[in-house]
Amino acid sequence: MWRELRTIAVPNAAMSRSCALAALLSAALVAEAGSAHADVRGAFRLGVEPLALEPSADTPFVGGHVEDAVTAYNAAVTAYNRAHGFTAGSAMASAPIDRSALGLHTTLVTFAPGLEAGGDHVKFRIEGLVGISDRVRAYGLGLYPLDLSLPLSGSPVTPYLVVGGTLRWLDRSDVTSETGGLVTVRAAAGARIGRHVAVELGVGLFMLGGTYNGAALQSMSNFDPRGSAPPPAPDRAVAGGTQTGMIDVSVGFVL
Repeated sequence: MWRELRTIAVPNAAMSRSCALAALLSAALVAEAGSAHADVRGAFRLGVEPLALEPSADTPFVGGHVEDAVTAYNAAVTAYNRAHGFTAGSAMASAPIDRSALGLHTTLVTFAPGLEAGGDHVKFRIEGLVGISDRVRAYGLGLYPLDLSLPLSGSPVTPYLVVGGTLRWLDRSDVTSETGGLVTVRAAAGARIGRHVAVELGVGLFMLGGTYNGAALQSMSNFDPRGSAPPPAPDRAVAGGTQTGMIDVSVGFVL
């Protein structure tokens, strides 16, 4: 009995120490936020984000539509080639696809005006996001509840770390009436140089998004293979997936 009680008491003691350490750290952060001079400053960030969203059958919200689009497009291609007498592999024939053809690949140039609130060491950041590329637009918000700075004594450079996420609506310029979105969990390390310039390197730890157009998918399913044009591009019906480890770079200005 005594051995059993000792066995139970050891992890409980370790857990108690862990909880005490976590409470102490939380109290330190709260004390820092309360004792430091808190202010609110405007900020602007200009970044480049290379999207490479890849679909899979189990991708939330996208995977089922991807499989439907692949099936509909390949059926339309087969009927089109048969109707026009094109043999497989000929220059005029349309080729079937797999789900990898329905990824979303583009590079967003992102404009991010925002606000930073807090003290010298602990801040909170909120941003409005507008991203543009050749065929994709992204509009939304970024929230970073963790923004830690480490001012260096006697140096104009202040390293910092932010952790948070973004939620954006996606819109394609070459498609109408589609729905789309992009969710990102993001961390970034940067440096504020002086009081007004910042350079930031970010990592998209996890990204999920894409666009879907039910009307385009329906028209693909009802495609008339006797026409002169091949089936429309399948990524106009659905495109997207997930991505991890995306590296983005940005420069910014703090007012």
